[in-house]
Parts: sequence; structure tokens; C-alpha cells
Amino acid sequence: MNLRDLSYLVAVAELRNFSQAADQCSIGQPTLSTQIKKLEDYLGVDLFVREKNNVEITETCREILPIAHRILDDVRSIRQIAAHASDRHRNMLSLGAFPSLASYALPEYVFRIKQHYPDLKLQLDEEKTHSLIALLLDKKLDAALLALPVEHEALESRTLFEDPFTLAVCTDHPLADLEEVDLNLVAKENLLLLDEGHCLRDQALKLCNPSRFVEHDFRASSLETLRFMVKNGVGVTLMPSVAVQPEDQDIRYINIHQRPSRTIALVWLRNHPRAELMETLAGLLAYKPQP
Repeated sequence: MNLRDLSYLVAVAELRNFSQAADQCSIGQPTLSTQIKKLEDYLGVDLFVREKNNVEITETCREILPIAHRILDDVRSIRQIAAHASDRHRNMLSLGAFPSLASYALPEYVFRIKQHYPDLKLQLDEEKTHSLIALLLDKKLDAALLALPVEHEALESRTLFEDPFTLAVCTDHPLADLEEVDLNLVAKENLLLLDEGHCLRDQALKLCNPSRFVEHDFRASSLETLRFMVKNGVGVTLMPSVAVQPEDQDIRYINIHQRPSRTIALVWLRNHPRAELMETLAGLLAYKPQP
């Protein structure tokens, strides 16, 4: 017994005519008759009394009909719920970003997305890079702002912007008056870094040869904490341009001769059902947010 057979049963019972029921169900009359006979054989009872120009329902069929109606009504309700859920899903986008980018890029990006998609509901996640990649692969996140390279064959990416690094020092630091600094000249400075797991930490260590720099014992969980420590003369740090605050009177942001930078991209699952939307969003967000 299946839902299709129940819908045939209800159609014949309501119309009392196999041919009309077949038309209503959009199938051939012989097919409908065959399916009704299979249902009767399965139940071991007659459901209809077939006469030349008339079809009557049996007492057993009369008892079954209210149940069949309830089942079919429940199925319609389930489909409606699923349709509404699908609509909600289509109108929702989950977007992630790693901490040293999220606070500086997401506010402007969300504003821009809302300008073009006012009905789109955004769910924002701030996680470390490895967690964001896991969420993407588990289909728990639609897209994420990540620093390239993201080496996973299941993921698709589109570059949004280059984010250069500057050297952040306090205003009374010996380097504070320089317009540009060579990283090789900054060796033996106390280099302040984010905690383990932050991609910015890995990027900074890659740029600054750890063997030539003094890595301070202090570990920060955010760029704002690093900024505070720099202000108080604890050490220096690499600050991405999106996080630079030019109006800050206690810090000097110095250009670096080697022009180090990180490449920010929008990343999503390669076979994402809304891949076209992801491509559109990548084009929409292909610029560097202003600090």
C-alpha cells in the first residue's frame, strides 16, 4: 500500500467512476483499475462493487475512507511545511569569517548584501579558519570569508581583495618616525601575535622569520587586544590594513618594504545548490572594506 494507491481509492470513491477518477489522477483508466485491484488483493477485501454503469463503495471502503483522507491531508500538511522551510532556507544565508577579519569586514559586507538582497536573512559565524572549513564541508555553513590558499578540492573560492600588512608600533617607539620599514630591520623586536589556531598568527610567523624575531610570551585572542598592548609599548605587531585605525593617536602604522599581504576570498562548497548566488555575492563583495 502506498500514498498513490490511497489517492486513487479516494478519487474513485468520490466520483464513483473509474474513467473520471483516472482523468483526475492524470493516469490511464486501465492503470487505475489495475492499481485498485492490487490494493484490494493486498487488503484481502473488495472496496468497490463494479456494475456496468455504476460504481458503489463497500462498507469496508466506507470505514477506510476517513482514514485515507486523514493520511492524505497529513501528507499535504507535511509538504506545505517542507515548502515553507524551503522558502526560509532560500531566504537565509549563513556566512562565516575568521576573527581577525570578521569585525572589520562583516559590518560593511552585511550592509552591502542587504542593499541588494533586502529579504535575505543572514546568519553570521565568527570562527577560526579550521572550524569554518569544517562547517563548510559539513554543509552547516553556506560561505565563508577566508585567507587563501584554502587547499581542499571540495571547496570553490573567488578572490575578493588583497589585504596588506603594516607594522604597528607605539608613537614613542624608535621606528615610529619611519614612513616605511624593512622587516629585516625589525629583528629582535618583541613580536606580539594572536593565539594558536588564528591564521593571522601563521601568516605573521611566515613573514617574520621566527629565528630572527623575539616572540613575546603574551598571546592575544583578538587584534583589539594586540592593539592595546602595542599602545602600551609591550611590543610590535603586524596589522592587516582592514584593521588599521588612522585616527588612533597612540599607534603608528608603518608601511612595510616587502609589501606583505593576505588574499581574502569568498569560499563555498563546490557543488553548493546555490552556487550561482555565491558567484553573484563574490562579485558584489569584491572590494576591500574601508577601515
